[in-house]
Amino acid sequence: MLPAYRAVVVLFLALVIAAFLQAEGLRKQAQVQPQGMQRRVALAVTRPLVRVSRALHLTTPRHELQVAIGREDEDRIDTQVHLSLPPPAGPLPTRRPKPSTRPSTRKPAAASKPVFTRARPLRVWVAGDSLAEVPGQALERLDRLPIDVVGVESRLSTGLTRPDLYNWFTRIQQAPRELKPDVAVLSFGADDAHDYIAGVPAGRTVGPLGSPSWDAEYRRRVDGVTRELNAQGIYVVWLGLPIPDRHGFLRSFPVVNRILESVAKAHARHSTFVDTWHLLDDFHGRYTPYLRVHGKLTLMRLSDGVHYTAAGGDLIAAQLVEQLRRVYTLRST
Repeated sequence: MLPAYRAVVVLFLALVIAAFLQAEGLRKQAQVQPQGMQRRVALAVTRPLVRVSRALHLTTPRHELQVAIGREDEDRIDTQVHLSLPPPAGPLPTRRPKPSTRPSTRKPAAASKPVFTRARPLRVWVAGDSLAEVPGQALERLDRLPIDVVGVESRLSTGLTRPDLYNWFTRIQQAPRELKPDVAVLSFGADDAHDYIAGVPAGRTVGPLGSPSWDAEYRRRVDGVTRELNAQGIYVVWLGLPIPDRHGFLRSFPVVNRILESVAKAHARHSTFVDTWHLLDDFHGRYTPYLRVHGKLTLMRLSDGVHYTAAGGDLIAAQLVEQLRRVYTLRST
């Protein structure tokens, strides 16, 4: 039997070797932590660990194993905001027709709306953070309408501020080719309502949530995603953040909502904003977990004061469909 001190030494050496073998994974775990002292310390510790491990090729066994099981990108840290369209240099010029000197007797032609039927349903992709799942499932239950939900992708604790945790910008470029949606319903912001933004362009700094620089960077990302999808003929629906029961979110959620709504208005022909805040508040504009639906008091929110119940998702889906009907003709027969 080993003396106690030898057992401690053996255990310590085993932990050191394991740390070097899993240096890439430890680095990824440090990177995706919330901003703060713990994250800064973890990054400082794992940075030299990765350098030494790579120099000694100790990362190779872990990587080869990941390749063998199809998870070769698991340790990859991608902070790049992938937007193929450059931001506009300024407001687009508008051409105004010259006023006619002769009065016209013609009535303006009504713009025809694309028609979708059960034989040719409207293809809808729902994606975003944890708030995307329940409205997406509610859309899937609307079997009387010609709507085909081609995917509901809901990833906990992700958003547009932390591509290092999950890069939605990459996914937003991939999904149209894979799923071929007509409409993208996006729910982001619940996990973006904090100060830290990863993937900020070199030479730029971003202040705290709600500062002009934070707003500008977040608007750049929301606008970029909208234009990326619009350029591929995809109509974009931004689901706003709901009124929360937590005091901190009452200050931060409106910051995100203002940006989402302003971007949707800037691209009003090809996008819209669903105001879930006022859809789910009470008559006095306050948070309430219950609303009356068809005269019956119905639970709309989960106990955390943020997420939706199935009934809340149904209400949002109904509002979403109402707004889509302004753009499309949805024939149930």
